[in-house]
Amino acid sequence: MEVLSLSKSNKKNILSLLAGIATDEGKLDLHDIHKKTIHAIGHHLLGIDESDDILSNTFSVSESFTSKDVQSEILHLAGPLVFLEEAHQLQRSMAMERLAKKWKLKDKLVKTIIKTAEGKKLAILMCEVRPTEVEVGASSLKQAYGYLMGKLGLDHNKELYDMYKGYESLPENSLGKTLSTYYKQNQFLIPGEGGAPLVDILVTHDFHHVLSGYDTTPLGELCVLAFDNGISKNDYAGILTGVTAQFQIGVTIDTTTNTWVNQFDPEAIYRAYRRGLDCNTNYIDNKYDFNLIADQSLSEIREKFNISEEGMFINSSKDKWCGKYGPPALRKNKNIVKEGKAL
Repeated sequence: MEVLSLSKSNKKNILSLLAGIATDEGKLDLHDIHKKTIHAIGHHLLGIDESDDILSNTFSVSESFTSKDVQSEILHLAGPLVFLEEAHQLQRSMAMERLAKKWKLKDKLVKTIIKTAEGKKLAILMCEVRPTEVEVGASSLKQAYGYLMGKLGLDHNKELYDMYKGYESLPENSLGKTLSTYYKQNQFLIPGEGGAPLVDILVTHDFHHVLSGYDTTPLGELCVLAFDNGISKNDYAGILTGVTAQFQIGVTIDTTTNTWVNQFDPEAIYRAYRRGLDCNTNYIDNKYDFNLIADQSLSEIREKFNISEEGMFINSSKDKWCGKYGPPALRKNKNIVKEGKAL
């Protein structure tokens, strides 16, 4: 990210612009969740801590930024701010567009966020396609094929099943053994077992959970995406924004998963983003074969990849990979506003 190398004064200006979007340049109060998010971005990503009273909430400082790449990064950081509070989504998205126009910047994500705020959710779903392909290590076509094979009951793969089943006998705290525990605690089928569409495709994403140390709660999923965004050279802004809308204010975008409210924790999410930025191995974009290191110590792999263990949700055997809400298929909670339809 180019914004990371800017001067302290310009990093402060970024926070002012984010506050300007969150408040529509002072027309709206700075909601507590927006305040916490801006602080978390400043602290974890930009390395600065500024109090609210010295931040501008206008776009007057926008002229400080002339690089189109920096301008785009600022707008993409602002994406989740639009969907942190149910009210004023469209007003905040229009503020984003106004800032983009000041820069004479045509940004697809800004247009997509406006459409989503207007209720046209297909736009943000389409924006999630590319990062989803990167995240699961499979093209949309391959994902569709895997889904079809699962629905037809043709996804059983004995060789694959035997390999992942064998991870149960690996040493404690190895990557493979931990993945096996992850499957058991979430009550997921094992890859190759058959009968669950996409389980074979999602194994790459499951490895990402284990390496980063985040459970499968809505917040855990947001943290994995933020962590992987820090590693990847691909832009995850669209999927982070869409998943934020689905887990924070109850906007159903992906009908296959539960729709929640009040699951966005900026401190955890942007700490995860920073942990990803600090990782020295891009295993996201390069289709890393984790099976080659499945028998190695998870802590040693993290040390090798420079993955800090600070901020993880899973720190001991007492912490469950399904998180506080239990296995995904069994979750019942007042913050679930719409249950996903099983594939």
